[in-house]
Amino acid sequence: MSDLLSPPISPPPAGHNRGPALQPVSLLAVERWRRAKAARKAPSGVALRMQIRRARELGMAPGDYLSLRAFCGTDISAVAFMPDALGLRMGRVLSMPEQIRLRLRAMQDVHLLCFAPPEEPPEGFREDLGALTGCAFSGCAPCPARPLPWPEARAAARALLDPLHLTGAAVLLVGAGEIATQLYGAARLGGQMSPDEFFGSGTSA
Repeated sequence: MSDLLSPPISPPPAGHNRGPALQPVSLLAVERWRRAKAARKAPSGVALRMQIRRARELGMAPGDYLSLRAFCGTDISAVAFMPDALGLRMGRVLSMPEQIRLRLRAMQDVHLLCFAPPEEPPEGFREDLGALTGCAFSGCAPCPARPLPWPEARAAARALLDPLHLTGAAVLLVGAGEIATQLYGAARLGGQMSPDEFFGSGTSA
């Protein structure tokens, strides 16, 4: 009889098992999950030596490369530079700090990519940058002049990656500021480092 007097129980929503409410997964949660997954198994001695050698090819500190590799789960196939990351001086003749130029020339087995300043034609900027550094830049795309809606920011980043069929996870972005951070997040790139972190302190424009 008591059962008949109990308040009725509302049926659960379709597809719901009365667990916690499902919320959209944030980028931060995805990053934490990737870090945890990568940390499950430490690299073997051989793998560790190979990764340290790869760090030298990229001109990166071993600790920085190992952290980046653990985070994105793959090797870095390309490094994309924001315009202000290269310490460029825009004038009649393009110039950059010698420390940055030497670092670029020392990098091996990786695509060098760049975003052109908004007022510069990308192809002409890529040619000028190659002549200045002595490096063959694999691609160049326009840098947004201001933060964009998320889909447009992703399209701006993919314009640099798609001609080389690069996955976002295999690309490191070197740059600071709101636009760089938006491009990094929208395209789900493998990592982002400031110019001072990548080239050394005191090299940013």
